[in-house]
Amino acid sequence: MREDDSQPAPSHPEGGLTPLRSRFADDPEMRELVLWFLGDLERRVGAIRSALDAHDASRLRMLAHQLSGSAQGYGFEEIGEAARRVESEIRFLGLHRKAQPGDDDKLHGDGLHDDGLQNEVQISTLAERTEDLISVCSRAIEGKRDAA
Repeated sequence: MREDDSQPAPSHPEGGLTPLRSRFADDPEMRELVLWFLGDLERRVGAIRSALDAHDASRLRMLAHQLSGSAQGYGFEEIGEAARRVESEIRFLGLHRKAQPGDDDKLHGDGLHDDGLQNEVQISTLAERTEDLISVCSRAIEGKRDAA
């Protein structure tokens, strides 16, 4: 079953989006680990963008799944939720299964192949959820820059 759409990101008083902070941001014992996670988050966002651009649903699901778990552990629940929505959308669309003989023109785990308007809409929905995830991650990365 699909999860509800996310809420819009809060706005910063000077315009733009409010940077996202870890719930551990003020914990001196966690600060270094949170900063490491944020540094690695830039690489993860690049990998997610590449998987989306390559229409690689299997890799996108794997990356979203990994990010979902790790983000929670570093105090970024909003990133974890956004990653779960991407993973859930892929499962809902059946994109996580491996291609079967005769699937050449259908959506399947080896990529996002269009076989009609319905799939075009599904691909668009998945792309929107993935862009939402990237946006939430960007807010966290921006928060790291503000803290530096």
